[in-house]
This record gives sequence, structure tokens and C-alpha cells, in this order.
Amino acid sequence: MDVSALYRLKNLNNHNIISVYKDQFKIGRSETNDISIVNNRYISSSHCVFEYDHGHLFIRDTSSNGTLINRSNKISKNDQRVELHTNDVVHLVFRKDDPDSNIVFQIDLPLLSQPENQPTEEISPYDEDTQITSYPSIPTLSPNQTQENADLSNLMNTSTDVEIKPIKTREEPKKEFAMEAGDDMEDVLTCVCCQEIMSNPISLEPCLHAFCSDCYASWEAVQRSCPKCRVKVTGKKKNFVINGILEAYLKAYPHKRPAPKEDDDDTFSKKMKNGKYDVGPDGMYLHNTQYNHDDEDEDMEDEDEDDDNEVHDDDDDEEEEEDEDDDDGNNMHFAPPAIAFPAVANVRFVCRQCPQGAGAVVAGFQCPANQNHILCQCCVQPMPDRRDELDVHQHCEVCHQFFCNIYFEQCQRPGCLGCLNRLRDFNFSPRHLTNLVKDNPVESQIVQDYLTTNRKTMRDLLVECCDRLDRNEFTCIGIDRNAAIPSSKITCYKCGLKMFKELAYQFRASMKQDDITPVIMRNRDNCYYGHKCRTQYTKLNHAQKLNHACEQTKF
Repeated sequence: MDVSALYRLKNLNNHNIISVYKDQFKIGRSETNDISIVNNRYISSSHCVFEYDHGHLFIRDTSSNGTLINRSNKISKNDQRVELHTNDVVHLVFRKDDPDSNIVFQIDLPLLSQPENQPTEEISPYDEDTQITSYPSIPTLSPNQTQENADLSNLMNTSTDVEIKPIKTREEPKKEFAMEAGDDMEDVLTCVCCQEIMSNPISLEPCLHAFCSDCYASWEAVQRSCPKCRVKVTGKKKNFVINGILEAYLKAYPHKRPAPKEDDDDTFSKKMKNGKYDVGPDGMYLHNTQYNHDDEDEDMEDEDEDDDNEVHDDDDDEEEEEDEDDDDGNNMHFAPPAIAFPAVANVRFVCRQCPQGAGAVVAGFQCPANQNHILCQCCVQPMPDRRDELDVHQHCEVCHQFFCNIYFEQCQRPGCLGCLNRLRDFNFSPRHLTNLVKDNPVESQIVQDYLTTNRKTMRDLLVECCDRLDRNEFTCIGIDRNAAIPSSKITCYKCGLKMFKELAYQFRASMKQDDITPVIMRNRDNCYYGHKCRTQYTKLNHAQKLNHACEQTKF
């Protein structure tokens, strides 16, 4: 064992030995840890902390899955720290169904006992607090020592249980403001996106995790959840508490102050003022109020002329009077495509294709020196910026946001259904396909009954719609009809889902009356407002009585 190491961790997976020289040693997925394990989905961002305290080693769990000790004692983040001994086996990951993902360390502590007849050892009065261990080599006293040194040696030749304090040569003046620039303080003030001290930090609602305002702005257009805890985001606010702590920290350590940003506080305040979002149950943004326009508000105030009783029964009058107020079609509103943000500058990202060390060989592409990187908006992990190369797909061709699913062949976020794909290759989650046809439950059920009768799935419906799109029978906003294969459009999950819903409506509108079940749903009168009717969402009776798979005829 290295004589200066406090203890060692033996990796039982690859038998590497890690010598630890610090009191607190952190392991996790985040790059701020002492050991970063990025390719294991069971490892938390901050998984556990080894704490060395006066010759005793403890482990504190900070993960979401827990840590197993000697395959018998499982601890979680809410438990007290547990003392470890030599040859104890610690499982950071223990999966019976996936043994290749297991991560196991064995503890190796130095011997703290000392023989009674051990020769007297010299300890400098200026050494820091320490325990006398068995492995450091300390020279014995020389016979020619002065009487002063001999007396000091006799005085300090005590039991190893006695705590030895350094002698202060002079009294240091007390500082008016003192703050330790420790790892803990820096971890709190470090942005997990750029791995730098935060600049103009904001907090997300409701989880209150903080990030740089610029880091969060670079991907908020498609952000579905907090990049740290994956909770859906409903809003963002400037965090005055962390701003105050940050200013005090930078006042004590001005050399750690990050470079000034281009955006001033006025621009930031305007962004914060318009930063409220409506989020659906799946964590996707439904509507962003900063994109609202005055003309939409004027449309909401328009009143309908009640002419429905000329064609329909009197009991429809009240329902049709609300059509004008409800005629924009969708309950789900997607924010307009955002402008693609450039690669983040002045930030040193390390991706899986960066050289890991001297002589390291990476299959395929390897990042050269000073390679620009972009962040995947799904897993928030970096990848090299290769947008200028042919046949390299790294962004959605509709909203121009960055995603890594095609480039790395699989996104690293657990539960990702394919954040970037060709339109016809998507596998949408069933929870996102509820009320597929213009959010109308009746028209959507007609399509579902058709698929059930013909023993088809939603996947078959997507393929059929894409085939008709390629034959120019269907059209889709955002896809050029003159493209060779329109259905091969590279889109993100959200844009692809929006296109599928548009194609599903055209499929419903093209269905023959004989294919519609039940029979009572055939040959219904068309609603004046067609698929733009709003009452179809609020009154089931209206949606059942009139056909809404048609165009608007009354304006």
C-alpha cells in the first residue's frame, strides 16, 4: 500500500486498486465526483461518500437505489453513515438480473495498532493531526539529539490514542470575513450543465434545483424535466438566496469568478417574467405564454352567430353558440420551433468519443483537440459537433434542437423512446396517443375501432400514414412534398408526435362510411366549424352528434 494513502479501494470488477488520500471521497455519475462512472444507468449523480475520520472509515449513501454492504446490509440516503472495516465488500450496484452492471469495491485499511516495544519515533510538532499507522516509515531518534529535542521526544512518545495537535508559532489575525473554499461549497455552487461556478443562477419549479441562466436557456425550448432529478418543470425563478451565497463566495475567492455573460440583468428579468409553462402529465410542455400574440386574445373574445338551428335540432343551439369560442382545435398547444442554439463556447465538455488518456484507442470517430461539443436535449450529455458532415444526424430538422439518439444509436436517458428518429421509425408511447385525432375522443375511438377490427396497431397506422405521405396523398406541415421520401424526415420525438397526429386526422377524414363503427356514427352531419370546433372537447354529446373530421365551413 502507498505509505501516504489513508486507505485503498479494490475494484473487484477489473481488479484495479485506487489509493485514497483525502478525508471525503465521492463516487457517482457526475463529473464533479472523485470517481465518475458515466456508463452505468444504475449509478446516481452522487452515489455515495467515503468519509475517513481519525483512523475510522465510514460510508454515507446519497443515491436513489441504495448501497449494499457485504451483501447483507443495505443502506439508503436517509440512513446514518456506516463504519467499514478491512475486507468489507461494498456493492454500489447489485443486480441479479443484470450482473454485468454490478460495481463492487473491497476495502483495504492500514493497521492502526503498534507493538508495545516499538522504538521511539520522532514526530514533528508541525505535522498536521494524524493517526500513527503501521505503514509510514518514520526515522528513530538519533543518539546525538540535543536535550531539548530529547525532552520533546519523551513528551510526545504517548499512546496512539492521544490526539496530537500542531504547535502554532504565532497568532494569526482574525479575518473579518472567512469562508472555506472546500469541495462541498464548490459542489453547491457548480452548475451540473457546464461544470463551472454558476453565473446568474435560477431555480426550477417545483424541484428548486439551480442552474446557470444561460445553460438552462440553451435547451429550455424542449426541456421536459429537470436535468438533475427528472421532475417536470412548471416554471423558473431567479434564486436570490444562491445569488447571495455566490456573491459572498466570489468576494472571498475572486479568482473563481466566471467570465461575464453577454446578457444583462434586464434581459434576464424579462425572460424570467415570461417563464411560466403549462406541463402535461407526461412532463412535456403544452403551452408557453411567451409566444402568445395579441391576435389570439382577440379571437378568444369573438362571439359566435347562432345559425345552427337552421340545420340542426333546437337542442344543439346552446352547444353551437360556443363553437366560435372553442374552434381552434387542440387542447394541447406546442410551442413554436425555437431557434437552434450554437455550440456552447468556453466550456470543456468531455464525451464518450474524447480521448480518455495517452494511447487510448476509440473505435470510429475520435474528438480532436479543441473539438466543439453540443448537448443532447434529452439526456443532457455532450457529443461532438459534426452538423456540417453529411449523413451525420444530430438535430431535429423541424425545431433544430440537438439529440443524440441517432448519432450514438441510443440515448443515455433511462426511458427514452428515441428522442431523434426518422418519422416512420418512431415507436410512440401509448400514453401520448390518447385522443390521437385532433384530441377528439369520438373521432379517435372511430380510428381505434377500425384498427381493432382489422387487427392493426398504432405502429401499423403510422406506417400506412407515412406510405400515403410518400405518395403525396397526405400532407404535413414542416415536410416538403417534393422530397424524395418525405417520411424519412429526421425529427425529434415531440415534432414527430405532432406530425403523426396531423396524419392521423387525415386518415380519419379519408375513411369510407362503411369502415366506420358503430353504425350510428356513419352519415352524421358535419359541424360548421369542422376540426377547429372547440365544443368537441368540452361536450361529449356534441362530439358524438356531429362529424368533426371535416373542414370549417362557417367563419
